[in-house]
Amino acid sequence: MAPPKGTGKKISCRHCGSGFLPKGINRHESACVAGKAIEEKNTQFIKRLQAEKRPMPPEEVKRIFHPHSKQSPTFQSLNEYVASSMAEQPAPVDDQPWRAFRSQLDFEVAEFCENNMLNKDSTETLISLIRRCGSNPTEFTLANQRELDQIWELASHKCTAFQKGLITVRYKNEDKEFDTYTRPLWDWVLSLVQDTRLASCFVWDSEKAYKFNGESYIRFYHEPWTADAFWAAQSALPNDPAAKPVCLSVYADKSKLSSFGTQKAYPVVVRLTNIPNGIRNGVRFGGGQVVGHQPIVPDDPQENGKPAFSNFKNIVWHTAFYKLLESLVDPSKVGNWTVCGDDITRWLWPKILILAADYEEACVMSLIRGLQGLYPCPICFVPWNEQSDLSTEHPLRTGLGSQLIVEEARVKRTALEREEILKDNGLRDVDNVFWKIGNTDPHEAISYDPLHADDGGFWGDHLFGQLKARVTELGRAAIVKIDAQMAKFPRWRGLNHFEAVMNTSFNDGSKHEDIAKTMLFVAHNVLVDDAGLLLLKALRSSLEMRTSIGFGVHTSATIAAGRREVLTLDAVMKEYITSCEGTDHGEKNWNFPKFHARRHVFDDIEKKGASRNFGTKTSESMHRAIRQTYHHLMNFKNVTPQLVKHDHRRTVATFIRDQIDAHDEDTEESPEDLESLLSNVDIGSKLKPVSFSSLEQSMSHDHAFDRFRVKFGDFISDFLPAHGYNLPNGKRLRFDGHEEASNKLFFAQLISLFSCMVEDKSHAIALVLPLDAPTGRLSRKDKVLRFHRVHAQPRKNSEFISVHSIIRGALLAPDSDKPDEYIVVDILDGDISLRMKDLYPDRHGA
Repeated sequence: MAPPKGTGKKISCRHCGSGFLPKGINRHESACVAGKAIEEKNTQFIKRLQAEKRPMPPEEVKRIFHPHSKQSPTFQSLNEYVASSMAEQPAPVDDQPWRAFRSQLDFEVAEFCENNMLNKDSTETLISLIRRCGSNPTEFTLANQRELDQIWELASHKCTAFQKGLITVRYKNEDKEFDTYTRPLWDWVLSLVQDTRLASCFVWDSEKAYKFNGESYIRFYHEPWTADAFWAAQSALPNDPAAKPVCLSVYADKSKLSSFGTQKAYPVVVRLTNIPNGIRNGVRFGGGQVVGHQPIVPDDPQENGKPAFSNFKNIVWHTAFYKLLESLVDPSKVGNWTVCGDDITRWLWPKILILAADYEEACVMSLIRGLQGLYPCPICFVPWNEQSDLSTEHPLRTGLGSQLIVEEARVKRTALEREEILKDNGLRDVDNVFWKIGNTDPHEAISYDPLHADDGGFWGDHLFGQLKARVTELGRAAIVKIDAQMAKFPRWRGLNHFEAVMNTSFNDGSKHEDIAKTMLFVAHNVLVDDAGLLLLKALRSSLEMRTSIGFGVHTSATIAAGRREVLTLDAVMKEYITSCEGTDHGEKNWNFPKFHARRHVFDDIEKKGASRNFGTKTSESMHRAIRQTYHHLMNFKNVTPQLVKHDHRRTVATFIRDQIDAHDEDTEESPEDLESLLSNVDIGSKLKPVSFSSLEQSMSHDHAFDRFRVKFGDFISDFLPAHGYNLPNGKRLRFDGHEEASNKLFFAQLISLFSCMVEDKSHAIALVLPLDAPTGRLSRKDKVLRFHRVHAQPRKNSEFISVHSIIRGALLAPDSDKPDEYIVVDILDGDISLRMKDLYPDRHGA
């Protein structure tokens, strides 16, 4: 059962050429043959689709449903497919959704108190003031804070409540007791499944979705049910159309509550992945709810680091987690017949599809030995000293395999023999709670976490440190230049702006992500030596991969490109590590799990859909509410019970608020609202009308406004007929020159937005400065870093364009060494990344 030791010579696979250790090659080749067979089946499938003679529009989507569902494949236009995934929610049945509060006003006051973290005294004062107002005495009936607590208790039944439990774990011949707080998880699931308002939102069957690109069908992945793990979950169920998987995503992590970290909470968050992501992100809908609080074993300086104490803490974790999962055990093995919210009876089978966790939590969930283990990856058997090699595959761990190894160790006569087997496999002598849940494998469920593996991991803890060290070696002038260029970096919505980074530490993964996105365009003219350029080349590859990982929709092509980028990063990092040999930087050890983890990320996307489904970022944001509760609503004693109480109140308040909003909602949108939603730009607030002469006079200092009236007359006289509008009296508005409209794609700086009335029709126009002046030959640095430069035209060459011809906004980083030249920040998001790859395909793969 032991994995290969990792010390032998690698052997190439006969089918794909990948390098493997001797004891892993047979297993891989079997899987490789199976993979080739699947690929051939897909090829034949596409050929059959192409052989169909009926007309197919370019945007057509084909959906193939799981065979167990007994549904035939369907064809839809892309718009129809998108609309089908945006299920409308019917109005609530309850016409007084604020009950058990006596009136809606009572609830809204209570909701205000809870959302704004008012403590007991502040709540009492607010109620007293409101009662004195007397403007609507019949609607507001609360008498005091005590009565409010009583009504909250009455309303608590609207959502699945927490239950307090007790576990006992023996350590050194002494029983240790710990309290647990959990919502019965199956009850929580059923409360969603049976909710009539959510009935139309549930997706019960796995599917494989393909988009026709004009030549062939390309498979795409976004929601979990379009990926492979959901399909496998349904394949494991009885072949009955009523048998449906209920797939859960589970997140757990400790959160520091006090400033010095002495007080912590350990929330567990669960999401239901059968509901589309847009709805699932809500606190109420589909999850995103705290369903439990794990006990925290106090540190013991005399015991910390000892194997027995580490095992004890893991036993406490898994014993307590069983309290949360216990209600899933039976339905996960035999199913549960349930009348769902749409009055259809289904045979439901729960499965934990995703475990979202940082590395430390993943080690606890999978019960591997972590950083000090011989095989520190919770997903595969990569030896500890080969984690920096991303080019080699290693045998995967499985839940059944781990269970058999532990059982094999336990029958050995001596503790030494038991320890040897467990150590050789990097496992602990602890029963994994996930082994008790049917059709659930913790090693498959554990997922790549961009927040901790990339932003706060490979970049924040490692690459950023190397960069700062190299800049520091160049002297104070280099440090000042980095910080000055960072301060001048253009501000952009959703992107943190930094005045300085070289001597500042950051603990926030989101800030590290934004520093990485800007650093490449800030440091390129500082780290200009060969080693520095290699480091920036590694950063570019890492950013390309990070952007690709963040795509909301993946295709087989983007996944293949992502896998190639993994190998590109591997090659660059090996080159960089070699260049550091014999220097102070050569002592850096790159064999760590958060680097190796990216070996598995595109497997996760194929299995679970877009990374938003399995990352920790959304769930970790819930820690903020927990910390606020601790600081504003507590006496700092008996912390967890108070956290549980207020979390449940917020859940109930969210449920009631949603019911009220749905009850009162007017779903009709005005034509203006629809136009705003569908438009590619949002013009914003209008200024007062201004005459041409006033505008020219006020902007006389700017050559972009030279001959403004003449140039605009030429533009509008060509623009109107080209778009189906008549010229007034059939005559051009201006005849002092002629400029043909350009159909090419180009970058431009926005100078002014305005609207012009022509025969009672308003036209939105932009004055822009084209950034299409020649930039000269592509330099070696620009080629290595995959830079796309643009150069501004002289201001006098400004042009007019229709606002509706703007494709998207683009962030451009100024090059301080080359005036009027900019570098396109093409790793800001997936959209700009893909557009730039389409425009400049030759620059990628460098």
